[in-house]
Amino acid sequence: MSEEPSRAITLIALFRQTAGLMVDELVERLHAAGYEDHTAAHHPVFENIDPDGTRLTVLARRTGMTHQAMGELVDYLERRGYLERRADPSDGRARLVHLTRKGREAVRTAINEIAQIEAEWLERFNRAGFDVDLRAMLESGLREREAARRTTS
Repeated sequence: MSEEPSRAITLIALFRQTAGLMVDELVERLHAAGYEDHTAAHHPVFENIDPDGTRLTVLARRTGMTHQAMGELVDYLERRGYLERRADPSDGRARLVHLTRKGREAVRTAINEIAQIEAEWLERFNRAGFDVDLRAMLESGLREREAARRTTS
């Protein structure tokens, strides 16, 4: 990261840059594990799909993407054998996006790699003198924010 004295570097920018680097590391590791067709753009799909399937509209909402953009990602991953669409048992008109066997294997690989990536980053933070449970801190802050949003709605 270059130092630019005239440019204010916000915490938001630092979080975004760190998250981007972590996802890039994950993609590199997935490529090395044989999933060469994965890109950083696919991460939000796998991150937000439920074990029993998820509607495309829900995936789009969770990721902040348009329905059309999410549909294109799902189409791509479906053609490559990671996802499939099935009828929603609660509403036959709707369809759920499910992981295939290949998709579940990719997710298991990703989860293992993510654990290693997170451990490495947490070690970097600890070496920099940040000795706190970062996951617990972030989760607590997010829960507090969500609770505040519910009380003001």
